[in-house]
Amino acid sequence: MIYQLAFLDGVTFDIFFRGLLSVIVLFLILVGGTYLLIATNIGVRNGFLIASAGFFGWMFLMGIFWTVYAKGWIGEAPTWHQEEQLSSENRDLLFASNKEVAELDAIRFTSEKTDPDEAQLDVVEQSKNTDIGGWKYLPTSDAVRGDAQSAAVTFLTEDGGFLSNGETYVPLQFGAFSIGGKPTLKEDARWYDRATHFFDETVLTPTHPEKLVVIQFQGAKAAINATGEAPATLEADPNKPVYSVIMSRDRGGPLPSLISGQRFTPFAFTVAMGMIFLAFVLMLHSRDKRYEEVAGG
Repeated sequence: MIYQLAFLDGVTFDIFFRGLLSVIVLFLILVGGTYLLIATNIGVRNGFLIASAGFFGWMFLMGIFWTVYAKGWIGEAPTWHQEEQLSSENRDLLFASNKEVAELDAIRFTSEKTDPDEAQLDVVEQSKNTDIGGWKYLPTSDAVRGDAQSAAVTFLTEDGGFLSNGETYVPLQFGAFSIGGKPTLKEDARWYDRATHFFDETVLTPTHPEKLVVIQFQGAKAAINATGEAPATLEADPNKPVYSVIMSRDRGGPLPSLISGQRFTPFAFTVAMGMIFLAFVLMLHSRDKRYEEVAGG
């Protein structure tokens, strides 16, 4: 008795086992209770078919919501894949293997300002009035930039990266650009802009084109921290090279251009549940036809 009580007391503190038992009990009560109620009214076989059709139909609807909102049982989240690392010391963007990146470099070096951020600001201003091959500047408030910049820091500081030696660095404020992917909606969009964007995104661009992002960093000046004061803010050193990380968005899954890996898992679940639901519905329909034939005869 003491061992049994100790086991039950241990279950209450085991989150996984307690959750597993809760799911099993709820399943037996809800699904089993529904089946028992139906079976006592219309028979064991018909009750099983109706209860199973209802259960898999509900699972099918739940899978649709999981797929649309990327919630519940989802697959692997999209990640950033490093294409190339470049340094202004030996191989700048102009010599990138990707031609689109080389086009961005041709605009970037039209500025004669020595300050890196001011030079990049010229690129942003030029991109408003000139065609830079479809490249779009990513402001610091952009969520895509935040995610890509974190991945770029990892690529630069891990083994084999330019900054793996522990050198301090700062991201350039005007050193983040993207190209490709789904069309984006501008900030001051009005109702007709939103309607046009919806048509462009869903009808004209049904697939997901490749998305490239360039994130740039530069070595920081030596900071002098006074005793008892907050650490000094790092500033870019114009005499140090600019490091560029070129990355592509890996959406994962077997069909990344159509559906991401994150939504592919619930999509496959939805298809499987839908097929099982359809099978039970067809079986019920077949039994109804046979009953009609017998009753008519």
